[in-house]
Amino acid sequence: MGHKSIDMQIAIPRSQDASRIQDQLMRQGQQFQDALTEKELKQSKLNQTKVKVQEEVQWNNTDENERQEKKQSEKKTLEDEREKNLTEVSHPYLGNHIDFSR
Repeated sequence: MGHKSIDMQIAIPRSQDASRIQDQLMRQGQQFQDALTEKELKQSKLNQTKVKVQEEVQWNNTDENERQEKKQSEKKTLEDEREKNLTEVSHPYLGNHIDFSR
């Protein structure tokens, strides 16, 4: 056997290893890109649900604020009516006019 045959015996398995490594490197890039895409999709879905939840909370807060304002206005009108009724009620035997002429 000459030197060429021994070199060829070593070179062929090494070239197969090199092609396998090259294939793995090419696939690794694609897998990395796929993982990034999947992560980005999950993040966008998560952001969409967060926005919906935040909008619902905002609408609920707005409704709650409206209810509180309505309760306060009703309470104020009731207090005004009570105060008005108290001032209009006359005492049964005392008069409303005080004579300071003496």
